[in-house]
Amino acid sequence: MTEKSTFARRVRAARPRATKYEVRDDVVSGLALTIQPTGVRTFFLARMVRGRRRYATIGSADAMSIPEARRQVRRLIASYIEPAKTDNGPTTPGHPMTAFAEEFLDRQAHRWKPRTQETNSRIVRKDILPAFGNLTVDAITVEQVRDWFADMSDRPGIANRAMPVLSMMMRMAELWGYRVHNSNPCRNTRRYKMKPVERFLTADEMARLNAVLTRDEFWCPNVVAIVRLLMLTGCRFGEIASLEWDWIRDKHIFLPDSKSGPRTVWLSSAARAVIDAVPRYSPDCPYLFPARPPTRPIDTIASQWNRIRDEAGLPGLRLHDLRHSWASTAAMNGVDMVTIAKLLGHALVETTERYVHLSDRSVADAADRVSNRIGAALAGRGEGGGRASGAALPAQDGPETKPRGAIGYVRI
Repeated sequence: MTEKSTFARRVRAARPRATKYEVRDDVVSGLALTIQPTGVRTFFLARMVRGRRRYATIGSADAMSIPEARRQVRRLIASYIEPAKTDNGPTTPGHPMTAFAEEFLDRQAHRWKPRTQETNSRIVRKDILPAFGNLTVDAITVEQVRDWFADMSDRPGIANRAMPVLSMMMRMAELWGYRVHNSNPCRNTRRYKMKPVERFLTADEMARLNAVLTRDEFWCPNVVAIVRLLMLTGCRFGEIASLEWDWIRDKHIFLPDSKSGPRTVWLSSAARAVIDAVPRYSPDCPYLFPARPPTRPIDTIASQWNRIRDEAGLPGLRLHDLRHSWASTAAMNGVDMVTIAKLLGHALVETTERYVHLSDRSVADAADRVSNRIGAALAGRGEGGGRASGAALPAQDGPETKPRGAIGYVRI
């Protein structure tokens, strides 16, 4: 490389540290490289453009050269500036909404995680195009958007997820010259009020759930291990289901990616024991919980989970409620909100950490306190120390004793 700037040398010399840090380009203002403690290196843009702070992920530094990152940043900055230089009219009027939708999904895909890509693509094709697919991009009006949103009043959750996607499409249409600037028809549309869905397990409920899990360890050991890790770590389902052996080091899980970016999960002794009991599928399979065939991790345990929760007398309990229960147990045991945010990997923890410094010891102690309390509940030692009522279930000696009415057991 004949790069004359110090940025190239600093990028090559950058090594992971205990905390995330940045290396800024001295040629293109706003371009920088972040280096995570896990070693993940990402180019990103952070710059004021015409009085507005702009942020964007450019790409992995392992797959992109510095000149390529600079070209993409320059193009991106130009796309922010160019609309202000036009005559405020669409440069490509009459563009079909169906063609624009495909272009939108294609051009925005690199900004989204796979699950987000899948969700947004489904929303565009099932909820947006049936209503607006026969129109041109610049013909969509505020009244049409309000009527569309009102027609989904019986599905408020879907409506609330679809509206931001349509708004983003209209915003991109302005930037790409398909609509008049500052004409987003979704602006000022209020979302439907939703009743919060919150569920926290009591010690008795945890013991009942664990009794079913203990009974079913022979039938579906991986499902049981996933559920127990969700209870003992407060992780999201996708974080546990996609675990790889290389990410686990002593009492930590180093997630290279999550909803809030790379993060460290602290393992209590109980959580570590669950992982140690998981047999490795094969030396060349990286996943703790592989699908069939084992070329990817498992992506759902819905059928087994529905059966387990119903047999534990917990109908309607979601896997994500186990995360809520972890946070609730932490709060009730005196763990401060800042520490809980860090342990759960909430996105707002970065804001909180500007004011409060947490040592690794305090985070590790908090993880142990919470998991020990949940471990006691799982063993039937709830509040008061006795075995929780209703926790005992008939022992299952083998396949012949499968309970009547249960959904078929599946060993994964």
